[in-house]
Amino acid sequence: MQTHILSNPLTNPLAGPVAIMLSILFVIAALALEAAHLWRQALASLGVGTDLASLSGKVLWQRYFTWALIAPLFVGAVLSGPLAVAVLCAFLCWQGGREYATLTGMPRRHCAALMLGSWSTLASVVLIGQPALVLAPVLAFFGWSLLALQPIEGEPAVGRRFAAALAGLWGSLYIGWLPAYLVLLSASSVQGVVLVVGLGVALSDVGAFCSGKALGGPELAPMLSPNKTWGGVLGNILGAALAVTLAGFAIPTLALWQRGSLALAIGIGSLWGDLLESLLKRQSGVKDAGGMLPGFGGLLDRIDSLLIAAPLVYALTLLFVSYSGEQKY
Repeated sequence: MQTHILSNPLTNPLAGPVAIMLSILFVIAALALEAAHLWRQALASLGVGTDLASLSGKVLWQRYFTWALIAPLFVGAVLSGPLAVAVLCAFLCWQGGREYATLTGMPRRHCAALMLGSWSTLASVVLIGQPALVLAPVLAFFGWSLLALQPIEGEPAVGRRFAAALAGLWGSLYIGWLPAYLVLLSASSVQGVVLVVGLGVALSDVGAFCSGKALGGPELAPMLSPNKTWGGVLGNILGAALAVTLAGFAIPTLALWQRGSLALAIGIGSLWGDLLESLLKRQSGVKDAGGMLPGFGGLLDRIDSLLIAAPLVYALTLLFVSYSGEQKY
C-alpha cells in the first residue's frame, strides 16, 4: 500500500488536467443534448419520429446532472488517496447492500452481516493490502455457512436458510469484495488507473446507449435486457477506448498495447456488470434497483459496470507487471 493513504487532492498533479478534461466533456455533452433537442423539434414539425431523437429527453438531462454530481465526488476521492476511496466504497457497500437486500429479500440479520463483512473487507485492504482480497472469499464462505445453520424468524422451511445464506455469500462478493479492488488500485503507483476506470465505465455506458440507438442490430440478451443490442456492444468498447485516450495523461507509463487492453477490459467489464445487474432485477421483477439517482434508478444501476471492470483492470495491471518485470503498480 502507499505510504500516504490520505492527501490533499488539490496538490495532486492530476487535479488540474482532470478538471479541464471533465469541464470540456460536460460542455460538449450539454451542447450535444441541446442539439438533439432542437433536432427532435425539427423532426416533430415534419411529422417524423426517430429513436435517436429521444437522446434529448428529460431522463438524459437527469442523467447529465447526476453525472455532474458524481464525477467530482469520485475524482476527489481518488485524488485524496486510498483511505478516501475506501470511505467512498464503504458508502457504495452500504447503499448498494440495502438495494441488493431488497432485490433478494434478505432477512434483516443477513443484511447486517452483509454490511459488516463488506466494511471489514475494505478496512482489511487498507491495512494489509492484497492478502485481504485473497482471504476475504474464504472467510465469507465460512461465515455465511455458519449463518446458514441458524434459524430464520418465521421461516416456512429449512430450505429458506440455504437460499438466504447463498444470497448473502453472493452479495458479500458482489457488494463487499469487488469494490475493494478500487482501493487496491488507488494504492498503486499509477494512481491514474482508477480515474481511467471511472471515466471508462461512464463513457462505455454512454457509448453503448448511443451506438445501440443508432446501429440497433440483433438483441444481445432479450431475457435479461431487451433494449441491449450487438450494436450497443460496439459502443461499449468505443466509449472505453475514448476514455483511455482522453485520460492518457493519467497513465503515462502504459504502452499502446496496454492501453488497448485496458479499454477492452473496461468495455467488456461494463457490459458484463450491466447484464449481471439486469439478471438481479429481472429475477426480482423490478425495472430499477432503487430511486436514489435521478435518471439511473438505484445506486446499483450506476455502479454495476464499475464492480466488474475494477477487478478486471486490476488483473491486467498484474499482467503488465509480469510482462515488464518491474513493480510499476
